[in-house]
Amino acid sequence: MSRLLTGMLVAVAVLGAVALGPVATEAVAQTTAPSGPTLNPPTEQDSADSKQKVVIAVVAIALLGIVVYGNRVRHKKAKK
Repeated sequence: MSRLLTGMLVAVAVLGAVALGPVATEAVAQTTAPSGPTLNPPTEQDSADSKQKVVIAVVAIALLGIVVYGNRVRHKKAKK
């Protein structure tokens, strides 16, 4: 049970880091030379879509964890 919760916390932390990733990469991108023209520059709509996808993924993982945890608890109670 604790392994499952630990795994879920790690997954949420990793997805949170992915959501904050563009902030960290902007600092790195400023220190390197540009590699060439950008064919499809990212727009505000693209970044909003990406953030929305990350939020949906985090919620889906959290709900999956709740379901798995509930099934384990129910199975253990049924054994008794």
